Amino acid sequence: MKRKRYYQLLAGALLLVSAGLLAMAQEPPAEKATVKFSDPSKPGQIVVENMRGSITVKGYEGKEVIVESRVREKAISEQETQVVKKISEKMGRILPPSPPPVPEFEREKKTPDKAAGMKKIEAETAGLTIEEENNVMRVEAESWKRTTDLIIQVPHLTSLKLSSTLQGNIVVEKVNGEIEVENMNGSITLTNVSGTVVVDTLNGETVVTLDRVDPGKPMSFSSMNGDIDLTLPADVKATLKMKTERGEVYSDFDIALKVAPQKNEEDSRKEGGKYRISFEKAIVGTINGGGPEIQFTTFNGDIYIRKKK
Repeated sequence: MKRKRYYQLLAGALLLVSAGLLAMAQEPPAEKATVKFSDPSKPGQIVVENMRGSITVKGYEGKEVIVESRVREKAISEQETQVVKKISEKMGRILPPSPPPVPEFEREKKTPDKAAGMKKIEAETAGLTIEEENNVMRVEAESWKRTTDLIIQVPHLTSLKLSSTLQGNIVVEKVNGEIEVENMNGSITLTNVSGTVVVDTLNGETVVTLDRVDPGKPMSFSSMNGDIDLTLPADVKATLKMKTERGEVYSDFDIALKVAPQKNEEDSRKEGGKYRISFEKAIVGTINGGGPEIQFTTFNGDIYIRKKK
């Protein structure tokens, strides 16, 4: 009888906690807007800055830009996590490992003494702002306090300049233009894009598939911690410059490697300075006879250069 009562209480506690978690998981209302470029007959540019959250951009057949922002649900508190863990252990269930500790500056502030007996009221909106001028559209979310994910649809022929700082990945699909992407803590994935690409990430993997490459412009891919995985058209003409401190370089292209390393020489002894010569620590080679330069730089990660099948 006691054991039965124990499991009834245990199940009741689990139900209450689960109900609380489900209530928190309900998505707040999205902010959504449709904006036209000043001159829809010409390619436009989208500039997006998101401090905390992901950015997803998809090309479509329309002429307008559709922007949607969603505030992420609140994180489960440590106390609630422990309750669920204890109940699950008692019931013979296994939970996944706990997430890493939240950085100090992201932790919830203590309730001030003046607010004793009062409830905190939080905004459920992202504070989305969109500005358009001369075919340049700027999208920004006030996301320092609440993590906000941005989903944007653009005409296929659009240039992009995207940046995210915390808690978000950047994804781009089916866009043709000049694409510049920067992410401090998160991955970058560009699929079926065309034109030119410049990518920089501090912590995260970069995966890019190019359908077509602009033959007149260089491209660059860099990462401090993370692999760079680039797929190029089989007939692309390019000169590759590849540098990784703690990784390897792999490719299924026939790359004609340059034997002699690039030499940099400086001599300012006539002006009372010094003489310096250095050889660059990079692998240089050409694909299909060479062409515009594509630079790859990673400190802690491998480089993969694939031939599109």
